[in-house]
Amino acid sequence: MTDFTQTAVSMSAKRELTEPITDLTAFENIVASLINDETIGLTKKETGSISYTAKIIYFNAAGDEAGKISFTAPSKTAYEDGISLLKGTEAAETIGGVGASASEEADKALWNTRISCAIGDDTFNVSLNRDSIVITGYAKAETLEAIENWADTVDALA
Repeated sequence: MTDFTQTAVSMSAKRELTEPITDLTAFENIVASLINDETIGLTKKETGSISYTAKIIYFNAAGDEAGKISFTAPSKTAYEDGISLLKGTEAAETIGGVGASASEEADKALWNTRISCAIGDDTFNVSLNRDSIVITGYAKAETLEAIENWADTVDALA
């Protein structure tokens, strides 16, 4: 019988944020900060997946909850346009009846970005969302240290 031979070491680390990121523009600025950073030594930085999920709640004319909608968009523009459309009077009145209203549940929105990165020959992913940053697939302690040092310079991630 042949034994397995280890071919790679793959580690993961997660940093929970003290406070969730509450502003979409701030979130996108953090993503851009990582992609544009020149101090980490990234030799690869490719945006993989990006998603923006919103939740809209509808109230009937009496103020009682009449329904909810959740949708996921591929870009900030589509996300904002979708919220505007789904909060519009016609959408609210279709779901909640005449005189209904709609509201975004902003604290339940989800924003996620995954970036494929490399520092030298160590390839890994950095995933950012509203309340955490996760580094997956790295093999070297220096990689984690470099990303941690960068994150320490970003107020929302520190």
